Amino acid sequence: MWAIRITLFYFIFCFGVLGQKTDVSVCRGSTSVNKNVSYALNFLGKKKIDALNLFGYCNFPNISNNYIWLNFTPNSYGNLDIVFGDKPDSLTVFIFECKTNDPCAEIIEKRANLILCHFTDKKIDPYEVKPVFLTNNSSYFIAFNTTKGATSKLDFTIKFEESDQFGAYLEDSLSLNLVSRYDQPIYALHLVDEISKKPVVARIYISSTGNLDGSYRASDLRLNNTKNLKAKLRIDAQGYFSKDLLEHKIIGNASSHDTISLVPITSGAIAKLDDINFVGGLAVISDESLPKLKRLKDFLVLNPSISIEIQGHVNEEGANSMNSQRLSKKRAQKIMRYLVQNGIEPNRLKAIGYGNSKPLFQYPADDNQREANRRVEIKVD
Repeated sequence: MWAIRITLFYFIFCFGVLGQKTDVSVCRGSTSVNKNVSYALNFLGKKKIDALNLFGYCNFPNISNNYIWLNFTPNSYGNLDIVFGDKPDSLTVFIFECKTNDPCAEIIEKRANLILCHFTDKKIDPYEVKPVFLTNNSSYFIAFNTTKGATSKLDFTIKFEESDQFGAYLEDSLSLNLVSRYDQPIYALHLVDEISKKPVVARIYISSTGNLDGSYRASDLRLNNTKNLKAKLRIDAQGYFSKDLLEHKIIGNASSHDTISLVPITSGAIAKLDDINFVGGLAVISDESLPKLKRLKDFLVLNPSISIEIQGHVNEEGANSMNSQRLSKKRAQKIMRYLVQNGIEPNRLKAIGYGNSKPLFQYPADDNQREANRRVEIKVD
């Protein structure tokens, strides 16, 4: 079963995907953001007036050059809503729709479509930006602007809900009712997004149960079941972490239902890979780990747009040594090699060894805690 731990990394100075330092106060230094993720970014404190007034798109007076630039590319029609937490005393928000391969040039040359130009300050209540409709054949650039010299923090969440081409909410649901006898117990399984609680369509594999064994595609599944079972469930949905339930109890003497939450894939999310074992002290993967590695490969095939960092950790008391780092990195590289050999593009993978520098239990009290420290995790880039 996947143990999920979400970590969002916030930067005062943002870094690009290759680690180079970028200036987020200009369009070409914009940082990519993901839907339904919270961010906290600081303005860089630029101290001049923007003489071009953001290339003349809006007529607000005294616009500074103190910007934060973001970019967002939706994969469907949908409604974008920016929800703010902590915010500066004043804030101007610009959203541009761009249709070329050089969106910043498009904005600079005033060929982009400005779909939002909004000014507000803390004296205005509510402090909010109205939702805007996005299409799946454009990229969108968001510019936040505040007073010159300010280095205040901006907390915000990019909320995006899929819709049809007219902006009506599109629910990702699919009911599969395979009940043949309503005088017998019925087992119902519901899959939902852990954050929004909305239904999620997924591929559901049920095994080791006899009468329920099979592969199903649904967000809501209903089956007859007359036995108490310990089932193996594997659930895969595009845009979500896979979920394995190895001994899932299903009762058969009465109708029952389960609701299972799926965790959406977000930038910075970290997932622990359970059941990945190595020969003690070596970077040799044990045979019983191969099914889990195949699940990781399938997960990457199902989500071709993501890249991951494979993070190796060892359990070792004392200071983090070169041997610990070397062993943890070799183990991470071993997993990376397996994925490449099974068709995953190398440029989507990175292997890092942390040794014992990031234990879950600083002073493990028993074997379970020591085993928890000895782990492999993946971080979504």
